[in-house]
Amino acid sequence: MVSLDEEILLNQLAQGIVSASEGDVWFQAHNEDAQRRLLLGLNVLILQASPRQEDAVVAVSEARLKQTLTPSVLIMKPDLKVQLAKLVRLPESELPRVFKLLIKLLAVADNRRRREKPLDPVNHWWHRDLSDPKVVNDIKRTKA
Repeated sequence: MVSLDEEILLNQLAQGIVSASEGDVWFQAHNEDAQRRLLLGLNVLILQASPRQEDAVVAVSEARLKQTLTPSVLIMKPDLKVQLAKLVRLPESELPRVFKLLIKLLAVADNRRRREKPLDPVNHWWHRDLSDPKVVNDIKRTKA
């Protein structure tokens, strides 16, 4: 699946610590197989955040994607887990849009969860301050 470094970066992107433009450049620097692997890993993170259907609608809007684009249409359909799997199988030309959309979906779902439930930085390292290089290094040291 994804490496710890990649998982940290995906969370930093969703939390706005790393800019969307940096994330787009990073994602597009990978070949198609690696992009699909990253999207699968992102799907796991999204499902851990327990996304709701309304999160998908917000994510499409925040990603500034047209609602008629295939990734937007799919993500707004019922059974999000099934739709996430379909997104990873879209043609290569759609993958950058899928990445942008899934980062936004993770951000929306995670932000909602952070408002509704107390953070658990002990058992969930992604709840720690990922903007602090010392924290990131500690995560890498203890989780590797």
